[in-house]
Amino acid sequence: MTDIDELFGAFDEAPATQTPDERGAARKRSRSEDDGAERAPPQPRPAVRVTDPVKEDERGRNVTSFAAYPADYAAPAPRPPRPAARTWPFELDGFQRRAVACIDKTESVLVSAHTSAGKTVCAEYAIATALRDGQRVVYTSPIKALSNQKFRDLQEIFSDVGLMTGDITINPQASCLVMTTEILRSMLYRGSELVREVKWVAARRPSVRLSTQLAGPSSQVVYDEIHYMRDRERGVVWEESIILLPHTVRFVFLSATIPNAREFAAWICQTHRQACHVVYTDYRPTPLVHYVFASGGEGLHLVVDEAGAFREANFETAMACLGGGATAPDADDAGKRRRRPSGRQAETDLKRIVGVVRQQQWQPAIVFAFSKAQCERNAVALKDEPSFNAPDEADVVEKVYASALEALSDDDKALPQVTTLLPLLKRGIGIHHGGLLPIVKEVVEILFQEGFLKLLFATETFAIGINMPARTVVFTETRKFDGAPPRASQRSGAFRLARPRRRRISVASKGRLL
Repeated sequence: MTDIDELFGAFDEAPATQTPDERGAARKRSRSEDDGAERAPPQPRPAVRVTDPVKEDERGRNVTSFAAYPADYAAPAPRPPRPAARTWPFELDGFQRRAVACIDKTESVLVSAHTSAGKTVCAEYAIATALRDGQRVVYTSPIKALSNQKFRDLQEIFSDVGLMTGDITINPQASCLVMTTEILRSMLYRGSELVREVKWVAARRPSVRLSTQLAGPSSQVVYDEIHYMRDRERGVVWEESIILLPHTVRFVFLSATIPNAREFAAWICQTHRQACHVVYTDYRPTPLVHYVFASGGEGLHLVVDEAGAFREANFETAMACLGGGATAPDADDAGKRRRRPSGRQAETDLKRIVGVVRQQQWQPAIVFAFSKAQCERNAVALKDEPSFNAPDEADVVEKVYASALEALSDDDKALPQVTTLLPLLKRGIGIHHGGLLPIVKEVVEILFQEGFLKLLFATETFAIGINMPARTVVFTETRKFDGAPPRASQRSGAFRLARPRRRRISVASKGRLL
């Protein structure tokens, strides 16, 4: 049997033919040749010294830290003590205190911890530090949905916050700007004046003119969800931005799934000739249990318990049940024949799983599928099932939805996705994928956060960083076709990213994955 640890790999894609440095250098050479400029001689990569990991245990919560330093590293001059830029009504965990100390020293840091462990504290402290020092802050994220959520969250903490995505722009002159990574990269390419005073950013790549503007006092960059660098299509955006930002920039990287932290820190150190600290903890505030539902079978099989122990006997029992029910042939990436549920059987299985969720009161739940069409089919399949919402909740949903749609044109209001979604929303069932209108996606996100949606059908992009408290996550498929040989969701990173999204602090005593 395949080692269960292989299910949780994150950075396992095939390596690119060029290193990030080589790709960045090639682009710079191309631009110089186009402009008729003389090419500068390549600079040697500096030697890097990586310290031994220091492991500590505080209240049963282990913390591991180490750092990568250039060979010629000189510690920054000590500064007079200053009050903390931000405080919280709770005691910080060990990894949070270490990350905050790095930020206070204006040195780069990578923070790796399970979702719900409190990485956001580090980002908030970085933002507060920049605002205290009178510099602008840019917080970027991989997707628009996460940008929208961060905008709402930061508005509750800091007064002057703006939002810039491909769909909407709000208060673009704000001291703290939230935007998607591509938007910031576009601004940096143009050498926008907007980021002249930026201290904290989640960005990618500046032009020469912007680099000159940022070459003064140390600016800082906050990269949320840095593991998105592994994305086949968009990962290069992350690489370019990191490579081409000025050496004076300091970074804060946040991730829940970055197993090669040592190599990453050394790369940052070589690329920008600066220290890069790594702070890691594997403490999980909310226990996570894994179940398997065998198609055509009955009930759930517990395969990973709250202590993280793998129940092999239960797993074998679940696998033995997979032979039952109506099936259709399919082939995996190894060329071997396997069986998958037919459409009718899949719908029956979905209703059984939803029935268990309802009976055990495990909602709110997120059901992930790997296509927009499948999300919609799954949701529509439940349109005749009992409603999750009480009549008064349905009335609130209808009013919120109608208010949001006032901004749409008459033609947009008549779109099938707009007209067919309301009956589902009133029943406590939502749909979220990239094919929906931006305003519709935002309404779905808000309704789910506020507890008016008990069951949400979404694609894997919903798992990237969005803080949507849920008690249960369901994967209806384990393989995804993306143009390459079909890959397991666990290997794509969606599995690992989606698992924690259903559980946040104070949401539930434990999370469940089906």
